[in-house]
Amino acid sequence: MIAIKKILVPTDLLDSSLPAIGYALSLARNHAAEVCVLHVLPNKSIREDFSPGYLPGGLVEAGTIGGATPVAGLDSVLERKRRIVNDFVQQRIASELLKPAKVSALVRFGKPMREIVAAAKEEQADLIVMNRRTGLALSGHLSDRIIKQAPCTVLTMQPSAEIRTEQNERVPLNHMQKWAA
Repeated sequence: MIAIKKILVPTDLLDSSLPAIGYALSLARNHAAEVCVLHVLPNKSIREDFSPGYLPGGLVEAGTIGGATPVAGLDSVLERKRRIVNDFVQQRIASELLKPAKVSALVRFGKPMREIVAAAKEEQADLIVMNRRTGLALSGHLSDRIIKQAPCTVLTMQPSAEIRTEQNERVPLNHMQKWAA
């Protein structure tokens, strides 16, 4: 039998990503695995977290000479974004799915495809569960590229797919209400 210890789930923080998170949590329960919910922000979004006059690369005030003033660090920005991801999961996923699972939030800046693959490697994920189409621009060829480059198995969820419930019913994935809190 295979061992699944860590499942990575990319999310765009839209309700369309809930089935992937819920499915991952269901699998995690059966394998006593951790679910790592990943949110990737484009590099340009880091600039929005700093007021004008600050440089994201050096994180210092532009125009100062010598002893530049450091801004609130990148760590605090990442921590704030992690809390947003955690809140999204806690508010949108049913508590009975969350109770037995260990869920962690991961936030990265960069190109979604690269960051998803890199996070899977760094986190030593055994499985990536993702929607076929999400706001992360993972439609078609990008999700195929993730599948080709990922260091682990990738399960992509088609919006038109059906799943089997614990009551042995087949339910369209997009009608599955169990994920919702």
